[in-house]
Amino acid sequence: MQKIHIPVLLQETISSLEIDPNGFYIDCTLGDAGHSSEILKKLSSKGVLLSIDHDQHSIDFVKKNYPQQDNWIIKRENFSKIDEIVEEIDRKPDGILMDLGLSSRQLEKSYSRGFSYQEEAEPLDMRMDERLGVKANDLIALLSSKQLSELFKEYGEERYAKRIAKEIKNSDKKIETVGDLTRLIYRIVPASTYGKKNPSRRVFQALRIVVNDELNSLREGLDKSFKILKVKGRLSVIAFHSLEDRIVKDFFNNQVRSKRGTLLNSNVIAPTDTELEQNPRCASAKLRTIIKT
Repeated sequence: MQKIHIPVLLQETISSLEIDPNGFYIDCTLGDAGHSSEILKKLSSKGVLLSIDHDQHSIDFVKKNYPQQDNWIIKRENFSKIDEIVEEIDRKPDGILMDLGLSSRQLEKSYSRGFSYQEEAEPLDMRMDERLGVKANDLIALLSSKQLSELFKEYGEERYAKRIAKEIKNSDKKIETVGDLTRLIYRIVPASTYGKKNPSRRVFQALRIVVNDELNSLREGLDKSFKILKVKGRLSVIAFHSLEDRIVKDFFNNQVRSKRGTLLNSNVIAPTDTELEQNPRCASAKLRTIIKT
């Protein structure tokens, strides 16, 4: 078996779902099946797990490295269409999980999609679902300096957005690969700005979010997931940056104010010091859970 990515807040997440062995659960972000495999361990033969991912490479990896079970359904789709997928199963879910981060394997082996800063020769693709039409280098080529600046600022919260966008559009060399973009950003962003973190990360985040329409998909996915949940069902979400977490927090709070749900915990759940030592990438992770009433 290849190296399996261990999800952030694994035990806390599984605990938050309070799994019924005979229940129906949905993992909206299959990834390397870290969460899915743990959920399956707690299900009886009468329980059902539906795992969704729009990344075909993740699905292929899981099918190659995990034994398939009759009560484990895997679908390739964006979780924004969760309501359509569930119609085929004809059961209301007891719990739904969304882990909004990329797996270590997706960062380390992105199949020429340009998710990793280290793979300088890879094209700036950034499509999680390669059936999508627009790539990151299409945005860079087609958008104006002003549009790129707004994109980097809004979706990457990049303080040097205007300077980076201007340099991209004034560059004599076409920006088509990971290396093209990272080298340009290193020339502009002061070395001390982000400490040991790669100064390209916010621009990469912004491009990936827009290419995959991540924030709109999250809004749709949250709304549809909550609607299809059973009463007393649980929706748990792990967010990794402020844009995602704000959407999740606001959605959950709206359900509480409307008396449609209650929060499992009054405070957000974050990684422990021990987990941070083992996996520094998880530092920004936040787990929130709401129970439908």
